[in-house]
Amino acid sequence: MTKLYFVRHGKTEWNLDGRFQGGTGDSALLEESLKDATLTGKALKNIEFKQIYVSPQKRAKDTAKLILAEREEAIPLIEEKDLREFGFGEWEGKHFSYALETEPEEFHHLREQPEKYNPANFGGETYPALIERSLNVIHTALKEHSDENLLFVAHGVTLTAIIQSLLGAEIKDIRSNGLMSNTSISVLEVKNTTTTLIKWDDTDHLS
Repeated sequence: MTKLYFVRHGKTEWNLDGRFQGGTGDSALLEESLKDATLTGKALKNIEFKQIYVSPQKRAKDTAKLILAEREEAIPLIEEKDLREFGFGEWEGKHFSYALETEPEEFHHLREQPEKYNPANFGGETYPALIERSLNVIHTALKEHSDENLLFVAHGVTLTAIIQSLLGAEIKDIRSNGLMSNTSISVLEVKNTTTTLIKWDDTDHLS
């Protein structure tokens, strides 16, 4: 039996400002998020992880390092480029209002009808492409570390897509439960060919 733990990075300046922050953009963690990442580390410190996988983007790496700082033992921190956030193309760094004004239909599809989302006009990434590349990371980790606890620190859309896909959800239902909250903890249990949701978007440790 393998347990997969997933943590979304801490809240950033762009999150606060309502800007698209995808696979090519980044902004600094807020001061409050540094504390939240530390609290997340405290909540996870007694769990024996074989490895920690992290997106190469700074907001995720900074969060992972704060989580690791709460542990006595050293754990390998493995950067995986395919854990980066969903690519938003020309929307990157722009306010949500820009997408609502220029591509209202696709902005709606992005959040409400992902199976219809087509970002070709602005060079974004599709949901199938995101799911394929990010699930490759998980499947490889499962092959290399069966019967171990593994931690993945990455991004809201990416991790939500991973978890829902592992649970068998279709693309139209990927966002049916919303996105993971910043520095929340979600857990899946994988036993043979069965994947079970143990915890979703838990933020009790931040209280």
